[in-house]
Amino acid sequence: MNNKYQDRNIDTEERIKDLLSKMTLKEKIVQMSGVSNKKILDSALEGNVPEEGFGAVFARYFTREELETIYRNATEGSRLKIPPIIFDESLHGIYRPDGTSFPQSIGMGSTFNEELVYRCAEVIGQEARNEGIRQVLAPNIDISRDPRWGRVEENYGEDTYLTSRMGINYVKGIQSNGVAATVKHYAVHGSPEGGLNIAPVHAGEREWRESIIEPFAKAISDGGALSVMPAYSELDGIPLHTNRKMLTDVLRDEFGFYGYTISDFGALPMLVSLQHTAKDLLDAGVQALHAGLDMEATSKDCYGPEMLKAAECGNICIEEIDLAVSRILRVKFLLGLFDEDSYTIPVEMHSEKSQLLALEAGEESIVMLKNNGILPLDPDGNKKILLVGVNADSAQLGDYSFSTWDKKTVTLRKALEERIGKNLIYHLGCGVASTDPSLEDAKKDAKNADIIIVVLGDNSMMHRGIGWGDINTSNACTCGEGHDVSSLILPEPQRNLLREMKSSGKPIILVLENGRPYCIGEECEISDAVLEAWYPGERGGEAVSNIIFGDVSPSGKLPISFPRSAGHLPCFYNHKVSARGFYHVHGSPDNPGSDYVFDSPDALFPFGYGLSYASFEYSSLAAEANGPDDINVSVKVKNTGNMKAKEAVLMFISQKLCPVTPFIKRLRAFTKVELNPGDETEVVFRLGREDVSYIDFDMKSAVGSGQFEIEVGGLKTSFEL
Repeated sequence: MNNKYQDRNIDTEERIKDLLSKMTLKEKIVQMSGVSNKKILDSALEGNVPEEGFGAVFARYFTREELETIYRNATEGSRLKIPPIIFDESLHGIYRPDGTSFPQSIGMGSTFNEELVYRCAEVIGQEARNEGIRQVLAPNIDISRDPRWGRVEENYGEDTYLTSRMGINYVKGIQSNGVAATVKHYAVHGSPEGGLNIAPVHAGEREWRESIIEPFAKAISDGGALSVMPAYSELDGIPLHTNRKMLTDVLRDEFGFYGYTISDFGALPMLVSLQHTAKDLLDAGVQALHAGLDMEATSKDCYGPEMLKAAECGNICIEEIDLAVSRILRVKFLLGLFDEDSYTIPVEMHSEKSQLLALEAGEESIVMLKNNGILPLDPDGNKKILLVGVNADSAQLGDYSFSTWDKKTVTLRKALEERIGKNLIYHLGCGVASTDPSLEDAKKDAKNADIIIVVLGDNSMMHRGIGWGDINTSNACTCGEGHDVSSLILPEPQRNLLREMKSSGKPIILVLENGRPYCIGEECEISDAVLEAWYPGERGGEAVSNIIFGDVSPSGKLPISFPRSAGHLPCFYNHKVSARGFYHVHGSPDNPGSDYVFDSPDALFPFGYGLSYASFEYSSLAAEANGPDDINVSVKVKNTGNMKAKEAVLMFISQKLCPVTPFIKRLRAFTKVELNPGDETEVVFRLGREDVSYIDFDMKSAVGSGQFEIEVGGLKTSFEL
């Protein structure tokens, strides 16, 4: 065989070296960009492919069969037979008409069930492979530290450890199918100034090392992620797409990342138009290439003809181009694109099994915030239920949802009609941010209802990217990418609907379908029970119904804290010991104090909060340390209730004294157990060096010493190092 790179028996690095030596400069630069132009891809579908081929192809506009044809034509039509990599979105389901829609990421964070995340991602990867997609632009593992930010819904919450575990399992599930996962948005995207998307992020190096970057390090070291997408935002004045320290020194040299980096869509032109750090598109491309960005998506604005001309004139370092191309080729070789006889692996799309998995995930994602005893409702009862609210019959799935997924989604109205038939009365009651004439009918029917279920929240169903949404209409998009808010109270028409229903004197069950924490102090006071359902997936209405009627006990816990008001931000739980006031004399309007004068800095509902229909008793908490690499924590958990239920067991750790100010506490282990009434189990957590480490004065990880406190289920114990 003349071409060593075509021999699958040769070492991958040797194949990369051989292929790179045979490529022209134009062929190399073509590998460094994606193609989304439909006219170009339509032509490729007909067999018209440039001899340099394509680096990557955006799958959005084409069917499975068309993508396979484009792939074959692009591979066979290129001089060196280099296959393109075909990619698309997959945040909570592969972005195809027949893709299964699982709960949005914030809901998956609420499950505290990493094995469940793996199984959902495994299905997404299988469905992607079936559709001819070999790279997905997920998971999102930003740390959501400002609930005003619209993209909170796309991530797993405010905690680095929880996000790390969910991210690792998503990556593994996807890549078990020969599909590359892309972790994003590297690395500090989740706490933008003012909560505004793409705004600058203010975080010192110790802060981002301690509190933000861990999920990316773990997705690479433990998950084996093959691709990384930088954030649009800037860190300390340097855009992430041109930040060499972050893209090369940290990502490559520290984390050992060996895959390729791909830009966020349109991010490089933003260096010219928004961030003003590049004088023109070529300058933007040169800066990004030097920083360590390998591929531009999905255009050739900066990695295209102008870069080729500059390289031919000797104005760009060829070694940097070769390095970027070698990384892209490595992923293609590792995915087997050069060696496969069959590009796709057929599976049944949207199978009954995947739908049941979506239902299971939906059930576990729901968090019960309040219950005065009204729930669960008697499944054999004959109560008249009035169902109202903007999301009672709206298929809220979260952003990055395919536009036709709502047609297969079970809303709460559909689920309740199936369950109780004529005993259900439905009225819209209000719009997302507008009044609705049906409010008057709802007020009349409330008099004859036994129970009122009010479903409020956000609109973020099918808006798939930055700035998408029906702005300035009654159906305003209130959450998702590009939809940030200044206030964290629900729109007034929704709050007014709840007040009107309360005035009927009937019991109120409030269900929230939303993408961010809201300040719901008044809403909780008004309601007899409150369920936080987030966006619970295509079987979400059924999942909520099953919780309401007690078929399943709620087992979700909050992955992000709910503030009392926007003025309480930040309110994430894992803060430094000095961060929530010195005086600790919390005030109220009737009794002013300090920290704050008229309020408490505490969250309304903290991270990890969630109620159950069962009751769980924790006992025998013990911790034993045989050095920093051998720490064992054990606790017994017993179901003392009268219903089979799942319980997320969370283990927090805090260092009592540290050269650098310590955290009040940090989650460092969790698991989920299912127990029948009266059953007891022992949970054992094994901790290691990274769980008792801190970032020292030289920005290096150092092992702490002295006393450490462990907290599980309200119990506390300690150990010494």
